Amino acid sequence: MLSEKHQIVHAPFREEILSPLPPLIRSALVSMYNGEPQIGLDGERHNLHVGTGISTDEGMWLFNLCCEVKPKATLEVGLACGFSTLYFLAAIHENGFGHHTAIDPFQSHFYGIGLRHSENVGMSDRFRFLEKKSALALSQLARGEETFPLIFIDGRHHFEYALSDFMLASELCPAGGYIIFDDFGWSSVNRVVAFVRSNRKDFEELKIPVASLAAFRRIGDDERPYGHFVEFFEPFGSWSEMRSTIRPLVPSLVRRGVKAIARLVKPYQSKPRPPS
Repeated sequence: MLSEKHQIVHAPFREEILSPLPPLIRSALVSMYNGEPQIGLDGERHNLHVGTGISTDEGMWLFNLCCEVKPKATLEVGLACGFSTLYFLAAIHENGFGHHTAIDPFQSHFYGIGLRHSENVGMSDRFRFLEKKSALALSQLARGEETFPLIFIDGRHHFEYALSDFMLASELCPAGGYIIFDDFGWSSVNRVVAFVRSNRKDFEELKIPVASLAAFRRIGDDERPYGHFVEFFEPFGSWSEMRSTIRPLVPSLVRRGVKAIARLVKPYQSKPRPPS
């Protein structure tokens, strides 16, 4: 069933950016970036949800990193329609080995489109799906003593959920491994990144060419003393954030200013004028 409210809108992209990817995966991504309806688990075609998916710049950066690092296992929090999953599967195909795990408790909300992709590109044997909340799924993986040299966090973007995802993911990330945050422009994600920068010296932030991602590499163990804490609050993470915060206050500030001026002028207005 097609739903107008769930149509996806993507900026125009250059298809040649995806040329290094395997043909089946490239074709699947081109179809999604063009906004074409996708087949769900029910066999019907569904329009993609607005705002889902990563950009080609983000995806190719992840693909290239995986091809460089060659991890045996990768993990992502947040599957949705499967954009990022396809880039991970493309890297696994390129490397000739590896296994990818995705966590998403709301896959039914996306009609199972993300799940269908691993089958459609012939890589379902390289893919595992955990339909649980990330806190439960990450804890389960930790209990199994699994490790993932590359972890992509793109789940719920509330501050506490993103922070929880990082804290639990850090237990699964070995020395030399990477944890990458998507949507770095979101205030909630910015705060989590600021916390990691200030408090987790066992992680080193990387300078990368994609502004919407924040990437950290594990360089040691968490050896903070008991009660250690470094303030990480940043009043305004960006100009756009500052503008969106101040803009709603402008009418109120103007009204207060007018009232203040009126109070100053009023005594002179009510004072009787001397006769001429």
